[in-house]
Amino acid sequence: MELPTTILTRPPELDECSKNILLVDDEPHVLAVGKAVLIGQGFHVVCASSGEQAVDLLRHAVQQQNCYSATLLDLTMPGGPSGFETLEVLRSIAPQMPVIACSGYFQDDARELCQAIGFYDIIRKPYNFDVLGGCVRRAVNGLPAEDVSAKQEQVLVTV
Repeated sequence: MELPTTILTRPPELDECSKNILLVDDEPHVLAVGKAVLIGQGFHVVCASSGEQAVDLLRHAVQQQNCYSATLLDLTMPGGPSGFETLEVLRSIAPQMPVIACSGYFQDDARELCQAIGFYDIIRKPYNFDVLGGCVRRAVNGLPAEDVSAKQEQVLVTV
């Protein structure tokens, strides 16, 4: 399996808008697992290893009149803007794009807080295949977020 890198030689080509997902995480193994899961469920995934790179990719997509139908955004990325800071910039570029928060450090009341500040939903890491795919499908299709806390405690994928 090829691990995503932080170096892009050219901006990615985006295909059918409803299938383009931007996955943002500073850990290469988390990007690799998330990308593999989502590709297996029929999505086209573009990876970014920082908030800055995610912003650049989104700006480029908008300039090319393409889009991402959803973004999965890690909240804790050392050495650069946090997921919360990145969310503000992403919202200014593409206000309607659903952004899903991802972290291994969520507390029980985090879901409501994250939704109140503009995230579509939250997913706890390590990823559960069904939860990740289901959350992204709901976001892409404009359906309400679903509390999947109980499901996430089941079959987890470790990275």
